[in-house]
This record gives sequence, structure tokens and C-alpha cells, in this order.
Amino acid sequence: MLPSLLNWLCAPLLYLGLVLCTLLLLYLQQAYRHWERQGVPGPKPIWILGNIYPRLRPTLSMAEFDQMLYTKYGGKKYCGFYEFTKPVLMVGDLEMLKHIMVKDFDHFTDRSFFTFNEPVMDHMLLGLKGSVWKAVRSVMTPTFSSGKIKQTMALVKECSKNLVNYFDKELTGRSSFEMKEVYGMFTMDTIASIAFGVNSDSLNNAEDEFSAAAARFFEAPSKWKRPFFFFQLVQPHLAKLLRLNIVDRTPIHFFSKVVSETIQFRMEKGIRRNDFLQLLLDARMQEYVNNNKPGKEDKSTFNSSPKKFSGEVLNELVITAQCVLFYIAGYDTTATTLSFVSYCLALNPKVQQRVMDEIETVLDQHGGEITYEAIQEMTYLDMVFAETLRLYPPAPRVDRECTKEYTIPGTNVVIHKDQKIIIPIYSIHHDPEFYPDPKKFNPDRFLPENKVHRPMQAYMPFGSGPRNCIGMRFALMEAKVAMVYILQELAFIPSKKTQVPIVIEKRSGLLKAEDGIWVRVAKRCEE
Repeated sequence: MLPSLLNWLCAPLLYLGLVLCTLLLLYLQQAYRHWERQGVPGPKPIWILGNIYPRLRPTLSMAEFDQMLYTKYGGKKYCGFYEFTKPVLMVGDLEMLKHIMVKDFDHFTDRSFFTFNEPVMDHMLLGLKGSVWKAVRSVMTPTFSSGKIKQTMALVKECSKNLVNYFDKELTGRSSFEMKEVYGMFTMDTIASIAFGVNSDSLNNAEDEFSAAAARFFEAPSKWKRPFFFFQLVQPHLAKLLRLNIVDRTPIHFFSKVVSETIQFRMEKGIRRNDFLQLLLDARMQEYVNNNKPGKEDKSTFNSSPKKFSGEVLNELVITAQCVLFYIAGYDTTATTLSFVSYCLALNPKVQQRVMDEIETVLDQHGGEITYEAIQEMTYLDMVFAETLRLYPPAPRVDRECTKEYTIPGTNVVIHKDQKIIIPIYSIHHDPEFYPDPKKFNPDRFLPENKVHRPMQAYMPFGSGPRNCIGMRFALMEAKVAMVYILQELAFIPSKKTQVPIVIEKRSGLLKAEDGIWVRVAKRCEE
């Protein structure tokens, strides 16, 4: 009786399995013909995985993966590949990028969808979309004007002095430093001061409460969490539906508490401070005044869901989210940039000496005072930073998401709504067509007479168009001030641990050195 019952059940299940497998095969066959049907070149996908196996394993870094697509499969113009079954288009053609990032921006206003399923994280400017992004961006933009950035100079200078003092103190026991670690402490203290109004001192106290929360925030996810993170990345809509969240909420709650208490304290005591938080509070007050002028309608507040936006833009949740974003974006990228600048100067002593000479000359003209205007006059220093960011852009790629169907000008290639566009910044920056001998460090590439012959999209370490990095000018000011303070007293020299050439870490989506960036630091008289 039982065997016959099992036979009776197994047959339909077997047929159902065969039908499902057939349907899956037909679906995959159609899905992986998306770019072929449009005549778009690209690598042959592996079923189920698409083309992302080198990143899953990983055998290639993000920069190396993009470079493969750029040079081997037509990405220098455009090529198609698949993230699992999702079609993605890489565009390297600069004229096309001008359309996507600037001229036809109304078709590409969003970044690719990603949700943390955590209110503070999901209200950061980086991930906001459509009218919500536009409203927050328009209110925040004036806080990054030259005048407003000047107001934060005193705080940046104080942290830069602490950085030099740290090197002075540590030089008694060692001379070689992992620069990302040191600069990470510097940027942590700077952003704690400027974004949160907190006097952090991680350079001297690793147990500092803010530093501990920040360190916890940047801890690598546990191995068991990594598949979920990747699932959030490639299937964001399903992750949102499932309310999947792997973010450690403890540091988020800490940051939120700091912002809330600081806002309350300043309002009660009437205290002002020249920092990013104060600029946002001032912008909120201006928004309140504008919304309550005669003839203005009463407006509701920014809902906890970023998709449901109306009325007040800069409420406390949004302000907190931008402070956290300021920290996330500024901590890693600025520390990485300073590390690579130190590395490039160590390997190019003549360039380093020229920077030192310029610093001395300019500061003499300003009475020895490091001012915003003095930093702007250090043109060779700016060229050194530009060349470093060309060679080592912290973000090797950026993306855009198509918001309405678009045909790439001059082609028959149709980009459908919700499809992702990849812009391979690292590959463009290393293209010999725009930068002859691209692996060579040569700041003279950014002399005015050389820049004028290159298309604007050939250099975009901060992105391009309306959705570029809003904090670009602040980040450069912060990094340059720190470098000026250091090079007045210290010099960078290669050490036994200095890796030549740099090997890029394969797991990270950002550009990081696999074994760190080790450089010897010495008093200038010891050179």
C-alpha cells in the first residue's frame, strides 16, 4: 500500500519538477539574450551567476573587474553584462557619459536602488531618489559653499595640529606608519567635530566613546552576514520586502543620540558652533522661515519612509542621516586619498620638494597663516591631489539608474526603466588615450594647458553632473590643510614595508591597498 502511494505521489512531483526546470531554463535563455538582441557586446554569462563570479569569489578587485570589461569587451564605448540575471550596461564613451550624467540627467536622476531597512541610513542623501533627493540636495547645497566651508577651517586646523603632534610623539619609537590607519583617526576626529559637534580624540585615546562607536560601525560584517549583504545589493526590492537588515544599529543609535542631544543643547543655551551640524540647523531655520511666509500653505513633515515626502525637508531624522553620511563618506575616502598622496610623494621626492617649496612661498605671502585663500593659491599642491585621485580614485566606479526609457544618442540601444548604468571611473582615468603612460605619477598632467585638451568626463573622482559628490570641496580642503601642516615639519620616505606597485584589495568595492600603505615619516632635518 505504502510503496504504491509513494509511486502515485512521486510521479506528479517529478513532472512538476521537470516543468519548473524547463521554465527556469527558458527564462534564463531569454534573460541572457537581453544585450545580444540589442547588438551590445559583452562577456558570455554563466547561467544563474551571470558575470559576477570574479567578484563573488573574488578573483578580481572592482577596479580590475571593470578594467576587464573596459578593455576586453567593449566597455571603452559600452558593453553589457549581468549581475545574476539582471542586465547592466557599462558606458565608457565620454560623449555618451556627458548625456547620461549631465545633458539627459532627467532620465538618470537616481543611483541604483539599495535599502538598508534602517531609517537613518535610508534617509542619507546618497540613496535618496527623485523629488526627495532633489529637495534634500537643494537645501544642503548652500551648506557646502566656499563661505560656509571657510567657517569650518578653524576646526580642521585644530585636528591637523593634533595629527602632526601624533607623528611627533610616535617618531620616538618608530618611523614607519600604515598611513590609512593614522589618517583614519584624523578624519574620524575631524568629522566628529564638524558633523556631530563632538570633541573626539582618537589619535590619543583609542577608547574614546565616539571613536569606539565609529570603529564598530566600520567593522567588517561577520562571514554569515556577507551573503545577506550581497543579497541586499543585487536583489534590493526583495530585501526591502523581507525587511532584511544587517546594519549594526548600536552605533546608529549612538550617532542619533549625539545629534539629538546636541541640537537640544544648542537650542536651549543659544549656542552656535562653526560646524556642519550648525549649517544644517541654520538651513532648517531658513526653511521654516520660508515656509511660514504669508501665503505659504502649512506643510507636513518628512515621513519615516523616504518615498513619502512632503513639506519640511530638514527635520531631525534627515539632519541625523546627513551627519552619518558625512561621516561615512568623509572618513574612508579622505583617509584613503591622504594615504595615497603620502605614498606618491614618498616615491617622488622631487615632486614632494616642489610641494614643500610652494607651501613655504605661499605661506610667506600670508604671514605664515594657513588660510582658506592660501590653500587655494597652492596650485601645485592641487595638481598633486588631482593626479593622485586620477591614479587612485577611492570609488573606482559610480552608477546611475534609468528612471524612464532612454535611447543612447547615435545608437539603437534602449535602456529600460530601473536598469543600472556603470561608469568605470578607474578605467577612464587609466586610459592611455587621455593619459599617456597612465601608470606614471605626473602632476603636470593637470597644468591648465594640458587640462584644456581633455574632455571633462575624462576626470571625475567625485562623479559628474547634478549627482556628483556634494562634499567635494570640503573633502579637498580638509585633506590639503592636513598635508600642509604635515609637510611644514615632516617628510615622506619609502620604507621596507612600502609596496611597489600597490596591490589592490579584491574584496572591497572601494580602492584599498591589500597590505595597507606603509610609508616612513621623518623630521625634515633628517631627510
